[in-house]
This record gives sequence, C-alpha cells and structure tokens, in this order.
Amino acid sequence: MHAALLLRKMLLPLGLGLAVGLTGCATRRGPQISLVNLKLMTATPFETTAQVTLRLSNPFPDPLQLDGGVHKIYLNCLYIGEGLSHDALTLPRLGSATQEVTVHLDNFRLATRLRPIIERRRFDYRIRSIVFAAAGTARWRSENRGQLDLKSFPAATSGPPRP
Repeated sequence: MHAALLLRKMLLPLGLGLAVGLTGCATRRGPQISLVNLKLMTATPFETTAQVTLRLSNPFPDPLQLDGGVHKIYLNCLYIGEGLSHDALTLPRLGSATQEVTVHLDNFRLATRLRPIIERRRFDYRIRSIVFAAAGTARWRSENRGQLDLKSFPAATSGPPRP
C-alpha cells in the first residue's frame, strides 16, 4: 500500500507536467505570408529601397488583428534586407489581405547575387516574417519560399505588343 501511494505521488507531477507540455505544443499557427510584388524605388551606392506587396492569409475561422511585423528577404539563400511594418491590419476569417512594406536592401549583399541571376535567369527567394497580434503579446512566425524563372517572361520590347 505504501509503495502504491509513493508511486502515485511521483506519477501525478509527471502526468501534470506532460499535460501542460503537450497543450503548450498545440499553439495556433499564424497567418501565411507570401511575396506578391516587388518594386524598386530608390537606390544609393549602399542601399536600394524597394516596396514589396505581401499577401497575408488567415486560414482560421476567426479574424486576426495584427499590429505590425518584421519581414526578412533572402535571395539565393543570402539575407539581403528587411522591411518593418507598424500598420494595423485585420485579416478576415478564412480570407486574406495585402500590405505594402518598404524594404531596405543591402547593395553589397545584392551585388554578389546578381551575376548568377543574370546568367541562369532564375533565382530562389525566401521571406521570413514575424507578425504581432494587436492585443496581448502573441506573435506568429511565417516562412515562405519560391523560385522565379525569368525565362518564362517575354523579352522586353520597344513598343506595345503586336496583335
């Protein structure tokens, strides 16, 4: 009897710890963030400023209230710059919204990647983001990767396309 009581006293904290640990792993994922567009705005010898359009998708049945984020951009596996957003954004339930973010690109890092892109006419990109909930201290991480093949775009022409 004494051994059973001792065993129960030892297993109870272990069971509670496991229950708390497992529920901690069941945290809800945040929005999915993807790169939609990139426009170069200004350039200096050291930095290029670009405006990126991001699509934030909410795959959940409740709206998400966001209050800013940090978005890091990688080109061919090399970090080239980041954008910060301080704007509030509401993602509708089971919906998406776009957001314009100014990104500052490091020209020295970018220059080392231009030659392979020009030669192969293809590049890999990755965007790593952290967005913050408007209420409380919740934050969500998102990572999205893709590849852009420039060969699939028609060559630039001088003038409007012919019928």
